[in-house]
Amino acid sequence: MGTPSPAGIVRVAAPAALAMGAVLLATSGRYGLHGDELYFRMLPWAWWYDDQPPMTVWLSRLAGLGGAAWLQRVPAILAAMAGVLLAAAGPRLLGHPARVQRVAAWAHATTVYPLLVGHVFLTASIDLVVWQAVILLVLRGIQGRPSALAWAGAVAGLGCWNKLLVMVLVAGLVVALAASHPRLLCTRGALTGLVALAVLAGPQVAAQLWHGLPMSAVSADLIARHGASTRWFVVPLVLIFIGPPYVRVLWRGLSWGPRMSERCRRPGAHGLGVPVLAVAAALVTGFTVLFPAQPYYPVAAFLPALSIGWGAAAEADWALWRRRWVVVGANAVVSLLVCLPLAPTSSTVFRLVSAVNPVQRDQAGWDGYVQQISAPRGRSQATVVTDSYALAGAVAFYGPTRGIPADRVASGHNALSGSGPPSTESVLLVGERSAGLRHLFARCVDVGTLARGESDPFGVAGAPLVRCDSPSGGWARVWPAFRFHGA
Repeated sequence: MGTPSPAGIVRVAAPAALAMGAVLLATSGRYGLHGDELYFRMLPWAWWYDDQPPMTVWLSRLAGLGGAAWLQRVPAILAAMAGVLLAAAGPRLLGHPARVQRVAAWAHATTVYPLLVGHVFLTASIDLVVWQAVILLVLRGIQGRPSALAWAGAVAGLGCWNKLLVMVLVAGLVVALAASHPRLLCTRGALTGLVALAVLAGPQVAAQLWHGLPMSAVSADLIARHGASTRWFVVPLVLIFIGPPYVRVLWRGLSWGPRMSERCRRPGAHGLGVPVLAVAAALVTGFTVLFPAQPYYPVAAFLPALSIGWGAAAEADWALWRRRWVVVGANAVVSLLVCLPLAPTSSTVFRLVSAVNPVQRDQAGWDGYVQQISAPRGRSQATVVTDSYALAGAVAFYGPTRGIPADRVASGHNALSGSGPPSTESVLLVGERSAGLRHLFARCVDVGTLARGESDPFGVAGAPLVRCDSPSGGWARVWPAFRFHGA
């Protein structure tokens, strides 16, 4: 059998991809931008940032040039649609018919994690597609096309300009291949892929090392805030983000070994029958548990296993396969409700969904908080200085309509600290950390706190507002105290 035809994949998966894209586009303007999206809009152009590589910021800035908030989410929608095509490519790569590919496409398009990162443009939006592509290319290499590993290295290297986490996936895949396909790692394709990865990823890795690994400080702060208990949520979150109805399908995908596929038994194919995806996913999960990390990180390693698991389900689990559309439909209903901004922000449903999915909460209510900040600032030229990069981004985005120019916002949080101190000696400090530095000014007065609205994005409700003047010794002396790395 030859290389799977891209045109064939598009024909099978296009309906699911287009339906997903239409739903995401239709809901892209509800609630508002997520705190991270507001942050990306505010960041200056740069080739690296303290807390992340630049690709998502670049794409956010480009997409946001039109002004409309929904335009900023177009890259996430396109990435999600591409992910649907890659989901169909998995079973096609292993020789499964169009009916299996179609189910894999629809299942992916209506699963929690792809919908979540397809609706909000985060670094995970591009990262998911990168992981899918890298895993598929490795599977192609296992099938007797070692040159695919060169492309896998190149894709992973480019992905490092979006999120360095893909290096963990690469490490997991290398260990899995060493255990199951050691000869494959000695091929020219594998060595070329390693060189491509080193060349493309090198600048971002070097930048982090040169500056003392500021990203690790952000992750460590996350653990410090939420405690080690987040590690206990890693496996449950994987199951939730994949979809509980799909556990049997996921298990079959993780159990896949090269000898289970007809394509991998042909001359030139490699393999000892070890379940490559299971080994790689287990190692990524182990990394997430042992090191400071977000508990959802391993999900992208499991989704390709879900896609190829539909092939095994069609062949060996007739009871599940017969109910496939019922299972997909049931998972879709829950996923759409949890991931998309469908419920009014004043409703009980919104509060319940936000408790399960904080991303919903973190999109709503920003304009109201900016209005509260604008009141004590009045018509002065005071610069708003916030603890939170998200709130700073919100003030920069919504502030101009509330009388706060975009250049009258500053924050010492993460990459925003590099933009420098305020240009005015009069400031409005917002947040516990900033207000705690009031002793660094000649005069300060409390002017209120942020009252909770219908939503509490990033937990900003209750933040103190302090009006201060004349930083002692000037901003060059005071500003370093405002700078910090954290979640």
